[in-house]
Amino acid sequence: MISKIIESYFHQFFKYSYSLTCQRQIHGNIIQHSSRADFRMAPNVFRQKKIYTAVVLDVFNASSTIKILRLNVKEAGFSFKAGQWVDFYVPGISEVTGYSMTSAPNEAKEKGILELAVKYGKFPPTHWVHNSCTPGEEVQIRVGGDFYYDPLSNKFEAEANLLLVGGGVGINPLVSILCEYRDLLLATHYQTESAIQPGRVHLLYSARTENELVFKDTFNVMEKEQPTLTCQYFVTREQETKPRPGIHYSRVEEHNVADSIQTLGEKTLCYVCGPSTMTDDVANWLQKLELVEFYILAILTHPSSSLAKQPRIGPGLPQNSSPSHSVLG
Repeated sequence: MISKIIESYFHQFFKYSYSLTCQRQIHGNIIQHSSRADFRMAPNVFRQKKIYTAVVLDVFNASSTIKILRLNVKEAGFSFKAGQWVDFYVPGISEVTGYSMTSAPNEAKEKGILELAVKYGKFPPTHWVHNSCTPGEEVQIRVGGDFYYDPLSNKFEAEANLLLVGGGVGINPLVSILCEYRDLLLATHYQTESAIQPGRVHLLYSARTENELVFKDTFNVMEKEQPTLTCQYFVTREQETKPRPGIHYSRVEEHNVADSIQTLGEKTLCYVCGPSTMTDDVANWLQKLELVEFYILAILTHPSSSLAKQPRIGPGLPQNSSPSHSVLG
């Protein structure tokens, strides 16, 4: 069974996994949706069993529409993989939502610290973050998702070149992936006989306005520190007033993806997260390029997405694949 469709209602999420070599043994084109409107009841979604209590350390503005929420889990054993998300439970609010981590897994493992980037919205938990949340308050979180980068337990992922394509809030899980990549480089740098040779990374980061490229400065610092990382930025709803190095006033186009793949080479693993209009296009382009190792997490606001109607099979992939867990971001 190449694809499995799970009931969806309000916001929906798809995952496409084309992988012949990854440890998760995911083969073929996998299309799964799950309900954002009733987040807790979404079927077949991987989640850790344990729910942790987290204390709010800080909450601050990253832009006019995005808050950064810094949390501390004091109980031992808390961990997540780069790219995963948490169910987010606010005391006194019955609705539950999910946010992707934007921090390094290593910081969570060693210190119990994680960060979430939350875009303004009227959904009760999100509204609470933007209007009521203060340091010292407690929330509950549970880690979930199999859209992730796990180089410490998967040598292929550790040594593959990475193409990261993020649009809007879809950049959030990719921030965590870049943090994990940075930590991997640091770890292997200090190992004189490391068996792992990390690949290169190229980032394509798109937002509606330059102000919403909230992680651009962070990425620029990483880029200066790590010569194996390169970044390009795209602004889709503002006109260019004066040239800015590295910023394109357009959407991510096919040639941007093709050029990136050509530069990185064949051993490239691609992670894509963003609006369905963007991920639909990127999925098509990657198939045309016959890149078979990629993961796509599409944030859908319209159930009529073309990918919902026409599941497709990647080039050269087996026809008897079994679907993995669905993903929420």
